[in-house]
Amino acid sequence: MARSKYEEHFCSYCSRQAKMEIIGGMEGVPGKVWYKCTRCRHLSLLVVEQNGAHPGGIGSLDANSATPYDPHSKYTVGESIFHSGWSDVGKVLNKVKTSSGGQAIVVAFQKSGQKTLVENFKGDLLPEEVLPAAENPAGSAT
Repeated sequence: MARSKYEEHFCSYCSRQAKMEIIGGMEGVPGKVWYKCTRCRHLSLLVVEQNGAHPGGIGSLDANSATPYDPHSKYTVGESIFHSGWSDVGKVLNKVKTSSGGQAIVVAFQKSGQKTLVENFKGDLLPEEVLPAAENPAGSAT
């Protein structure tokens, strides 16, 4: 089976999981390969393992050892989390501020791909309080 010219890796320049073009190995240094991001065109020298996987990639994660996701909790970059709604495990790639001043984490999930999730949510509103029920229930005469 031929090796592909492209691999998925996290680009530290554009802060995204992206398709990276394999440029070539570093002469005289085994285990290091030059990659070019197809999004931002930035070149990166990445350390590869014998099987070609990048140590910083998500690889195989165990749902039992991962922290369950809760929007009210705080997470660290590199931590593995389990999202019970999607039955998917992922790795925290980055922390960002939202436009409203809140906090979010960028997570690379094994099945769902890269997602941005709320972190350290301080709100007290429940969905019923956000969307109040109709004053006249269905079927009642006015």
